[in-house]
Amino acid sequence: MLGVKLATILTVTLPLALPTLDRSSTLTVATWIHALHLYGAAAITAFGWAVCALLDWDATPWLPLWFCGALFVYNLDRLRRDPADALNVPQRVAAVQRLHGSSALVAVLSALVLVGVPSLRRDWITLALVIGGALVCASYSIPVLGFRLKDVPVLKTFVAPTIVAAAIVGLPGLHEGMPARRALLALVALRAWGFLFFNMILCDLRDVEGDRHAGTLSLPAWLGLRRTRGLLVALILVIEGLTLAALAFAPGEDRARWGWMALVAPIYLSALFVAARVPRPERFYEWFVEGMLFMPALVVALA
Repeated sequence: MLGVKLATILTVTLPLALPTLDRSSTLTVATWIHALHLYGAAAITAFGWAVCALLDWDATPWLPLWFCGALFVYNLDRLRRDPADALNVPQRVAAVQRLHGSSALVAVLSALVLVGVPSLRRDWITLALVIGGALVCASYSIPVLGFRLKDVPVLKTFVAPTIVAAAIVGLPGLHEGMPARRALLALVALRAWGFLFFNMILCDLRDVEGDRHAGTLSLPAWLGLRRTRGLLVALILVIEGLTLAALAFAPGEDRARWGWMALVAPIYLSALFVAARVPRPERFYEWFVEGMLFMPALVVALA
């Protein structure tokens, strides 16, 4: 657990440390980190660890699966050219083209870990879930079933947060049993999904122009700018309400964590909301929007 805490703190502070390098080295390191989705995968893993800590589950067995699952899905998605990406994230497209071989290698190695870890543990339930989840995730960007999930109207915005939340709550829940406080489990699960959904909406809001050009109808593209911003405000309020409700149900030793979460989360999410009202460079979304998933882990580690 100490290693996870240190890794979380170091990864969150990495954007502050990079400017101490010369410009060329900084850009090279940042390009590798984001093009191969190392930062994003670490953020999802840290988020899963925080959820488990708040439910008194041991996250250790699932950390490599969450990390490699995120690496596999995102690198697989980036290996397939999407016409929307040229407009939405041109810098990432250029970086992925340069690192195409590395991205393919990361996807293959991640797949081996995803299959190998549960096989070595003789955990056939997890192996089946991993394979099934990988097929669903692959269908997001590859027409495994004859169509891509991201091409189904509005579904694009819901797929990623739902799959990630299911993996984070489902895997430890199946193996470690339901916590004594069922209401707390429901609140934490709903809050986790809402947090991930907020993250996805911000990214899809950035991508509206390219998605429309490619014929992809995300939730923000369907709702329009004004209603999407209203939904983001509503999500901040809902997440805060779930946080306060969890504070009421949490055991005494966790109440300080939930108290800090109730203070920090709305400030961070509101700052993202305000910042995203004007066009921002890709690095803003790579560091700070994806980085929002480190926030719960940082609070849990330090509170």
